[in-house]
Amino acid sequence: MIKEKIEAAEAIRGVACLFVVFSHLSLTFFPSLHNFFNYPTTTEYYELWMHNSPFAFWYSGTAAVYIFFVLSGYVLTYTIVNSRDPIKKIKQMSIKRYPRLMLPALVSCILLWAAYRWIDAPTDHVTDWGSSIGDVPDSTFMYALYDGSIKSFFLGYSDYNWVLWTMRIELFGSFGLFLLLYLREKKAVFSWLLPILTILLCLDLDYLGYAAFLIGSLFYFHKKNLSNFAASLCLLLGLYFAGVHNTSHVYQWFYDVLNDNTYEILNFLSGPLIVMSIMWNQKLAEAFSNRVTIYLGKLSFAAYLNHILILFVVGLPLFQYLLELNWSYAWAAGTTCVAVVILTIAFSEVFYQVVDKNTMKLAAKISDKLI
Repeated sequence: MIKEKIEAAEAIRGVACLFVVFSHLSLTFFPSLHNFFNYPTTTEYYELWMHNSPFAFWYSGTAAVYIFFVLSGYVLTYTIVNSRDPIKKIKQMSIKRYPRLMLPALVSCILLWAAYRWIDAPTDHVTDWGSSIGDVPDSTFMYALYDGSIKSFFLGYSDYNWVLWTMRIELFGSFGLFLLLYLREKKAVFSWLLPILTILLCLDLDYLGYAAFLIGSLFYFHKKNLSNFAASLCLLLGLYFAGVHNTSHVYQWFYDVLNDNTYEILNFLSGPLIVMSIMWNQKLAEAFSNRVTIYLGKLSFAAYLNHILILFVVGLPLFQYLLELNWSYAWAAGTTCVAVVILTIAFSEVFYQVVDKNTMKLAAKISDKLI
């Protein structure tokens, strides 16, 4: 049962990672799916139809990020609570957390530095978002090192790899959770800190990512068995919230109440709802846990870090080449998106074997020497 639940968490992470990739592909080739900026394409009518429908969850990168945070809180709590010595485990994980996250992120920035330096990707027929990939203020190798190891983790922003803005929340969210779990292990009375801090963090939009971390931990401590009906309802509601855009017609009634905060608040709510619906229901957990989704979950961090690299190195040149062959915009963009997804998965397997696994081993060795 526990193993199945953790496999379900891995599977959810794998699917959510695809949402991030789809989001960035849409921003490059099908911008009206998000409608964040005005860039008409030959497929604009169909994009706007999807944008104004309740089915836009499949390219919601923001919802996916909140799903990641909830899952991180859940899995970290599971790992600590189920260890023989939770206090020791907390110390070990605290030491391992930064190198575990930083080293793969750093390698991704080095790869992007090399790509931006030696590849001149064509950007004539893509959006401003897509054409700005590779536009960095400092193209030196030392800045790439700083960007991947320091800036993204302590300032919450990366010029080389845009997805690294989440690393600060992952790092400090982990440390905050470790502290709360440490206090909880020392004295049971401190268990109240977890829900109290969660509520306080939810009151400020700037801290919703950290709140999602703690919500994941609370989901583990207060896990229930949801009925099939309740779980299905939570999942559908979570997916509906994940498809939100402030300019989408089907969310207008939310926008009338929440105004410009609609996008952030509903995406935030989607994360806990989706995770809860699957992790608290055996049938949904089993349905989501298959070889494909679990495999994608294993590669999710590598894919998250490297899909922009594949988009820049392969996607942009391929799209330009297909247009020069007189392919229609829709076929050229669609084919490019499929190629980027497939190559991202293939490259992520290599990255996982070479970088991710060795990073985990190195972080474990550092922890073993210090504890």
